[in-house]
Amino acid sequence: MRLDPFIIDLLYEHDCVVIPEFGGLVANYKSAKLNGLTHVIQPPAKAIGFNPSLKYNDGLLTNYISSVLAVSYKEASDLVATTVADFRAQMLENGRFSIDRVGVFYKDRFGQTQFIPEEQENFLLSSYGLQPIQLRLLNGAEVPDTAKVIPMQSHTAHRWKVAAAVLLPVFLAGSWFLASRVSRQGEMGFGFQNPFGETRKQSAFIPSNSKWDLVMQIPSYRYADELANQLSAAGATNIDVLPATAQLANDPSKKIMTGDVKSDETKPVGRKTGASDDNAPSVVDLEKAYSVIGGAFQVKENGQRLIQQLRAQGYDAQFAGMRDNLHLVAYGHFSKREEAEAVKAKVQAAGAKAWIRTNQ
Repeated sequence: MRLDPFIIDLLYEHDCVVIPEFGGLVANYKSAKLNGLTHVIQPPAKAIGFNPSLKYNDGLLTNYISSVLAVSYKEASDLVATTVADFRAQMLENGRFSIDRVGVFYKDRFGQTQFIPEEQENFLLSSYGLQPIQLRLLNGAEVPDTAKVIPMQSHTAHRWKVAAAVLLPVFLAGSWFLASRVSRQGEMGFGFQNPFGETRKQSAFIPSNSKWDLVMQIPSYRYADELANQLSAAGATNIDVLPATAQLANDPSKKIMTGDVKSDETKPVGRKTGASDDNAPSVVDLEKAYSVIGGAFQVKENGQRLIQQLRAQGYDAQFAGMRDNLHLVAYGHFSKREEAEAVKAKVQAAGAKAWIRTNQ
């Protein structure tokens, strides 16, 4: 049995006709159009598409077949199921099948069902009987050019100039006004806007640190010998070159993990020597060319705890200066690149991270 005449009749009256367990034919309105190459005007029509997901039997096609053939709904359903089975058999055997005046179905390379509609059939009732119109040019006729074209001037550039002329002085005045309100400490103040407030006075007191025992950070020296010469010339004695450190953490049981470092400058520090402290970090050995870095810490107590853990594992761990305000912890310092590479490989084999820094 062929479903072609029933589907065609329903497409004239409805915008969607579902073929149970196969797919749905969907019609969408398409306005009239002119082909600029062939000069043909196509009337309004229904554009037919196919949706393979619409497989549920909505009863439209089956009820129509039942009423036309005067059979029961069950018999009409069996006829539709038999026809759909024939569709699938033709698809497997020939790779395609067609429904007259509707279109052609075929399988693409991905195994999906595709549909090519029949362009000559128009299912739009309001366009019934309308045929395409072929336009013809008049022989020897020329379109008179009587309309005078007046070019329009663009006002966009002029508007931008006006806006710039107005906004630029406002911007400059606002910048000067805000800059004049910045205090010596770099803070912005708006207290001057209070007409009842008192004028803020700044203290000129400068604290003296002559009696303080401070750690003196000297970021401009890179090597220990250069720092020692400068300190000696300044008359400072009993000074050692240390990394920026402080007291140890109170809880040494906290485990510190090694990690990567992102920084670019080493900053040695000068510190007064006094009574010996067993927990104090070792002096950085800057004479050796290579250091195997295992961690970098903003809190130096954490770096000291890592040093204690690495020393317990047999490494000659110590601080290795600073980079970007981070305290570097080294597994050790080495004169040869091969020695540093061996330690780095050992650390990485154990699952930790390390990298080699060149000190000279």
